[in-house]
Amino acid sequence: MDFYKYLKKISLKCWVALTIAVFVAILFFGLRPRGYHFSNDVTWLSKSPGIRFKGYGIAYTEPFKVMKKAGDINANGFSIEVALKPSIYHENRFNFLFSIHNGDDGKQLVFGQYGSSLIVMNGDDYDYSRKTKRITIKLSKDLAIAQFVTVTTGKDGTSIYLDGRLISTQRGLTLKIPEGENARLLLGNSVYGKNSWQGDVVGLTVYWHPLSEQDVETHFEHWFKDRSFLFSEKYKPDMLYVFDEKNGEVVMNRAGKNIDFHIPSKMKIFKNKILSFSWSSLTFNAEFFEDVMINLIGFIPLGFFLKATFVKAGGSYERHGILITVVLCFFVSLFIEIYQAWIPSRSSDVLDLALNTLGGGVGAYCGWRREGKAKDDGRWTMDD
Repeated sequence: MDFYKYLKKISLKCWVALTIAVFVAILFFGLRPRGYHFSNDVTWLSKSPGIRFKGYGIAYTEPFKVMKKAGDINANGFSIEVALKPSIYHENRFNFLFSIHNGDDGKQLVFGQYGSSLIVMNGDDYDYSRKTKRITIKLSKDLAIAQFVTVTTGKDGTSIYLDGRLISTQRGLTLKIPEGENARLLLGNSVYGKNSWQGDVVGLTVYWHPLSEQDVETHFEHWFKDRSFLFSEKYKPDMLYVFDEKNGEVVMNRAGKNIDFHIPSKMKIFKNKILSFSWSSLTFNAEFFEDVMINLIGFIPLGFFLKATFVKAGGSYERHGILITVVLCFFVSLFIEIYQAWIPSRSSDVLDLALNTLGGGVGAYCGWRREGKAKDDGRWTMDD
């Protein structure tokens, strides 16, 4: 049987059913979480102090008032000590270990891991495309124990230490605490929930003053002896998290101030990037072109079947079938992209929206071309 004659015999109900089937398939693949289970993947270590970030997880504090005085703190300098044991070193993306965020990505203070490097900076220049000043340290891959990292900053610059040893000093870099009533601490992820760090955090202290090289060495020796941050109490830190609670949803600030970490049972997302776009994301590698083809080709069947349905329906639906199809594909893609902003394992991207809409238009155009060809050669029209 001639293929076009066969298509002509397909009823409107069948075209509608086929369109619905394609629509459901697109929703399934567009909305699936891809490894994200909507739970906060943070657990307590059973044999030692600490918490483990295994997947999409986060710990956070409520906004705290001390950030209203961040200007005074920044003038004096500050220091942060953290003991960590990463579980992944090979990911070529920026994952957040620790940050202080006030709602403005450009002012956040962030400790992030890229590969085996720990990067400390202000701002959101994660790929270093803007050459934002930062200080970096290479973490050891072959250690079975946590590593003790200290960052201290002030008017003389910023220094970073690993296990009590000075690794690097940047004289022209002075880190800043972001000001504002909305400033909070976060562990293991960014405010968007899409920059998951994986590994163990076994201690964290914050001092609102710079530490000397001798201070850093002494603190490390205390920690190395007992593998506990309780030693910090006698040095009067402004924030001290020992992570020895072993259960529950709260990590207490042992420095006495009411700035506790919360570990919710469900993943917490504080901000969403809806229809984001960055020129730096256009890397033109194999992964990029694969993503382009998936988003383009994935909507071609929906465009084709929608247009075929409108042609079979006749009337104004047939006359404006391509336009209606493109608009519908746009709104279907828009719904998916907005929903993906709430799924840490997915991204809401304006380029994906454009490619989906284009794919729907290509599918509709293919249907229209066949209809036009059929009218020329008499083989197939979808009219009754």
